[in-house]
Formats: sequence, C-alpha cells, structure tokens
Amino acid sequence: MKIEGRPRSFPRAPAVRIPPAWHHRAVAGGVGFVSAALLGWEFSRPHALIGIHQLNSYNDGVYFGAALRLVGGRLPYRDFTFLHPPGLPLILAPIAALAKVVGEPVAMAIARVLTAAPALGIAIAGSLIVRYRGRVAMATTGLALACSPLTFDVTNTVELEVYHLFLCLIGTLTLFGSTGTLTSSRRRTFAGGLAFGFACAVKVWALMPVVALLAVYAVFCAATGGWRRAGWLIGGITAGAAAPVLPFFALAPGTFVHDVIVVQLTRGTSGWAAAPIDARFAWMTGLGAVPGLSAAPVLAVGVLATLAVAVVVGYAVAGRRVALDWFILAAAIAAVAGLCVPRQFFNGYGYFPGVFLALLLGVVVGRFARAVGAGRSGAGRAVPLLRRTAMAIVLVVASLAALARLGYARNYTTHYVDSGRELSAYIRPGACVIFDAATALIEADRLATKRHCPATVDVYGQWLAADPAHPPPFAGPFTPRLVREWATAMGQADYIVLVSPRTSFVPWTAESTFSLWSRYTLIHVEPGAYLFQRTTELDPGSLPGDAADRLVGAGRSAQRAGDTVEALHEYKAAARIDPRNAFAHYDLGVLLQQNGDAADAESEYKRTLAIDPRFGGALYDLGVLLTATRPVEAISFYRRDLRIEPRNAAAELNLGLLLIDQGQADQGRAHLRRAIRLNPEFRRRLPPGVTP
Repeated sequence: MKIEGRPRSFPRAPAVRIPPAWHHRAVAGGVGFVSAALLGWEFSRPHALIGIHQLNSYNDGVYFGAALRLVGGRLPYRDFTFLHPPGLPLILAPIAALAKVVGEPVAMAIARVLTAAPALGIAIAGSLIVRYRGRVAMATTGLALACSPLTFDVTNTVELEVYHLFLCLIGTLTLFGSTGTLTSSRRRTFAGGLAFGFACAVKVWALMPVVALLAVYAVFCAATGGWRRAGWLIGGITAGAAAPVLPFFALAPGTFVHDVIVVQLTRGTSGWAAAPIDARFAWMTGLGAVPGLSAAPVLAVGVLATLAVAVVVGYAVAGRRVALDWFILAAAIAAVAGLCVPRQFFNGYGYFPGVFLALLLGVVVGRFARAVGAGRSGAGRAVPLLRRTAMAIVLVVASLAALARLGYARNYTTHYVDSGRELSAYIRPGACVIFDAATALIEADRLATKRHCPATVDVYGQWLAADPAHPPPFAGPFTPRLVREWATAMGQADYIVLVSPRTSFVPWTAESTFSLWSRYTLIHVEPGAYLFQRTTELDPGSLPGDAADRLVGAGRSAQRAGDTVEALHEYKAAARIDPRNAFAHYDLGVLLQQNGDAADAESEYKRTLAIDPRFGGALYDLGVLLTATRPVEAISFYRRDLRIEPRNAAAELNLGLLLIDQGQADQGRAHLRRAIRLNPEFRRRLPPGVTP
C-alpha cells in the first residue's frame, strides 16, 4: 500500500484534480432530488403514514414503542427487553413525547417521515464522500443508494439501519477532506469520532466500519506520526458511544450486557431467516428485491466477483490510493464478511453492507474514469465522449433500478391496512394490553398502559433473551423463564392482541392455551389482529353493535379456508358476546355436526330455533341430524322447514325417503315427485327400487 503525505503530519495535497465545487453540489442535488421523489411516492400510498405495513410491520412497533415506553418512564433493559443500544429510542423520544398531544398514530407517522430524512441524507452524503473521484463516481454511488430496490426495506417505516448508517457517513465526511485524505483538524477528528460512536449507540453493527477506520488510522499514523489525531478519534468514538449508553448501563448492567451483546452473539435459528450465503449476497447487492428475478443469488455472486476483480484492477491504476480509498475498501469487506456470520439474516440486513458496496463501486468507477483521463484507456478527444458514455450508462442503470424499486414497493404498499381505528373502538383507554406485535397497539393509540402492566415492546426479543438458541418458530420444550413471563402477563392483562390465535411468538403450552380460551373471550377479528378481552370484564353492551356479526363472518372465512379450529373459537365467541345471535349458534351447530359432535350440534340448532323459530337451515339440519336415530322427530323438522321454505328440494327428497322408510309410501312418493320437479337431478339420487 502506497502511503502519501509528509512525515509527522497528515497529508494535505490533493491526490487528484478536483472539479469545481458547484459540480459537486449539482450532482449531490440531483441525487437528493431522485431520492426524495422515490421516498415521496412511497409515503403517498394509502395507509403509508398511519397504518400497518406488510413489510417490517413488526420492527417499527419495537423501535417506536421503545421510545413511547421511555417517555412514559419505563426504561429499556431495566423495565423491558430491548436487544439494541438505546440510541434510536433517544432519537425518537421527542416525537414520542408528542404522542400525548397528537396521539400515538400521528406520532408514528411523524417518526416514519423522520426516518426518510437520514435515508435521503445517505444518498447525498454517499455521493459527496466519493467526490474526490469525480462526477461519474458521485453519480454512481449516489444513484445506487437512491434507487436500489432494497432501500424500500429500510425506509418504508421506522428502522435502525438508516440512522446508524447516516451517522457513519456523516462521520466519514467529517474525517476525510475533499481530496480523500485524513483531516488534520483535531475538532473535525473528534466530531467524526462522535458520529461513529453514536452510530454504535444506535446499532452495534457500526463497530464494523469503526474497526476499518481504526485500522486505516493505525497505518497512516504509523507512516506520518499523527498519533495524537488518532487519540482524538478514539476519544470522540468513546464519548459518542458512552454518553447515550452509560446511564442505561448503570441502571441494569447485567441485563444490558446480556441482551445487547450476549444474545446478539449467541442467537440461533429455528429455520426462519436462515439464508444461505448466495441469498445474502443477493440482498446485499439489492438484486434480491428486484421483482421476478429468480436468479438473483447467482447474479449477485457474479456481481460481487466482478466488483472484486474491478477493485483489484482499479486500485492498481490511475494514481495514488488515498486514505479514503482504503477505508471504503476495508469497511465494505468488513460489512460483507460480518453479515455472513449471523445464523439469521433478514432481507433488510443487506442494506448495511450495500451502502459500503455502493461507495466502493463509486471509487472503482471513478478510478477507471481517472485512468481514461490519464490516457491509459483512451486519449484526446475520445476522453469526454467516453466519460459522457459512462455517465449515460450510470443513468440508464439507475433508471432501471428505480423502476425495480417502485415495483418492489408496489408489491407491499397495496397491502397496507389501518386496523388501529377498529381496535381502538374495542379497547378502553389505559387498559392493560399484551400483544405479539406492538404496531397494532400504536396505531390504535393504546400502547400507553397502566403501571402494573408489562412494558414489553418486543416479544420476539423477549423470547431471545430467555432462550437465544431457539428463537421462534419453535415448538418446545420452552424455557421456564419464558413460560413464566407469559403466564404472568396473561394474569395481568385486560386484553390480548395477537396476529393469529396460534402465533409463533407465544410459547403455547397446554396451560397457556387453556388460559387464553378459558379466561378470555375473542371479541374482534380482522386481518392480522385477533382481540381477546378478559371474560370477567366483558360487557357486551360496551362493544360495537356488530361485534358478534363480525366474528361470525370471520368464522365463516376461517371455515372456508379449512381452519375449523379457529372457526369454532370465533363462533363460540360470537355466541358468548351476543347469546341472541341466531347465526352464531347455527354456524356453530353446522361445524359441530361436521366434526361428528351430534349432541352439541343438536343443542346449538335448538338454541337457534329458540331465537328464531323460522330459521329454515336449523330445521333442515336437525332433520338430517336426527334421521338415523329419531326419524319421527326428523319428519317433524322437515315438515316445519317446508312450511317456511316450500321450494327446498333437498328437504322434499329427504322427507320423501324417510316417509317411505316409515311405511308411509304414498305420502313419501308425493314428496319425491315434488323434489324432482324442483330439481330434476334428484331422480339420479333415488335408491335402487324406489320410484316416485
């Protein structure tokens, strides 16, 4: 590695000729405009600001929920599980405080918009970082960050990645000058260290670029003797990380170390998100988010291999390698290698190494462009043409990437829902609510609860803290701590909100299942939200008037989908909420009859008739149910049904056959003839030897 600079000082001379500053501002402004336009379109979609997103709908509830808990006096690590440093809850705390005035849903919308700001800043800062390599390099990096389809994964709602990466890029801009050399200013060195340190206080992954940065400083300081500058850098990093972390660490040191460090290092997988290396590469390069691209993993391996070759060649041509070249290369290698280690890899994880790969791509493109300018790949009048061609290629690829991002976003934005308004109509303010996903409670403006209520915001993290080796979905056996925590929570809760009655985020033992269905009543169902209320506190008069009808509808949907267990619970819940709901009792009877429970089915049919004596379906099904065991009663029910529904061909057929079997052949044949007149197909269903 060729080291530039004068002995005992940091290098000041530019490594390359830098274009005028307005060129930089123009390219960065264009990148910012493209990024803002894409972000604006995404947030213009229905329910994008106030609603539950299909993508990352769990994470935003955890991060903003932690901020809401914090401003409510409940501290992470001491009062609830939080698997990350406290940086993001502190950043979001002022917005969370607004929730007391504007409500939690509006505050969440503001937090989502705020998250777009660092995403926009990443694109602009990325382009400015590589400005020392020219305008083509700036456009390459900036548009890659602005248009990558993967960007939508971390910008559609509140996510950690954009915050800690933005801080890392701000630190990079501060530490390196416009020529790519290390700054000689102590203040800038310390300020850059502060940015990197605070990035570590948002997410520990920021340690990867910090290690790369320290390695670069070590090499350059060894060559130039600027160890005092390195001291200012380390001091800044330490101060930036310690200031937000130490107060929380002091209150719960053991829990902090366990949740933030031990759990993250030892967490395993139960098969979910256990992505192979090539699939991880696909998301790191953004190809995994391109709609319809089935060969993304193979292409990603090829892209990274090509980039690696280009790095080797590019770093060998076009002049000297400055400190920023080596930092970007080291940070990209650290990020890619580091994200190959965890046993779990979620799609949004790819954005972290993707940002440094975009920086590296810009450096390589810039170095090749510089080689062209130096006459190594072209000369004379061909040079401007080649550069314009390169810029045109960058713009075309960026346009295709932007279209892919819009397509990827459209796949998810069409499924946004706003279930908060419905839930808020059922849950009384201030009640104790436990859940398996906090977002629904925030959108319902019901996350703030009583002091005696569990302060949980991350049930997945709570599971990992209790059993990091076996995260959900895991069928057991469960650790006693995890079972005990859920048993305690169920004993305190007034309401329970679950994504599904059999959600994989709850350790379902025989006791917890019994507790749910015996102590609580299902009072509301909608896509992604099942609301239970403690039965002893249930007041049907306080519920919306159509609560039982909605449960009946949900039960029918579940039954059509083949989920008879869920349908059974929903019909029973509807009947419990509104004992005079004839459809709830009737549908429950039908399901019980299908399951072979004749006695309970008969009871439900008779309850239906007690509510509505002219309920034809219950009369007919009672006839079917009693035909084999009590034919005389069955005949009576068929006749009652035909007085109400005289064109019921099936009742005519069954009654006719039953009368013939009971020795009343003439009456039976008359009913058979009427059945055939109503439905000629029934002639084929007559038993052998029976004629109308």
